[in-house]
Amino acid sequence: MSIKQLTKKFYIWLSLSILCAFGIFLSSSMEGADSGAASMAIAEYIRQFLEMAPELLNFFVRKAGHTTAFALLGFCVFNTLKHAAVKSRLFWTTWAITSAYGVTDEIYQYFVPERVMAVQDMLINSFGAFIGTLFAYILFVKGKNKI
Repeated sequence: MSIKQLTKKFYIWLSLSILCAFGIFLSSSMEGADSGAASMAIAEYIRQFLEMAPELLNFFVRKAGHTTAFALLGFCVFNTLKHAAVKSRLFWTTWAITSAYGVTDEIYQYFVPERVMAVQDMLINSFGAFIGTLFAYILFVKGKNKI
């Protein structure tokens, strides 16, 4: 497929994919204290509605953030590739690309002050990528929706 044949939808989804990846990068660039304070603020807000130990709730907020961010990235990458005429193994290609970004994101965090590289987070990122990719697959391939 030539560049001229790529559709407007491809460029929209590519832009959204890049925006998601950049958002994840910015979040990963926060130093440990700032990142911890941000997740703790969200946890404290949620704690108004749930009675849970602050440390445990903060843990769940951080891991839900990983899952959600990579699910959104997987969803966008799936649609980007779908509009680029990558039909062969679209689901697995999307999941591999998005999971690889999750691994490199964790490696990057090793170099950010007060942050750590965690295999657990790599797996959570990959799980989020799987969920987002699966949702896009069900919605746009099995459901035949046209976005």
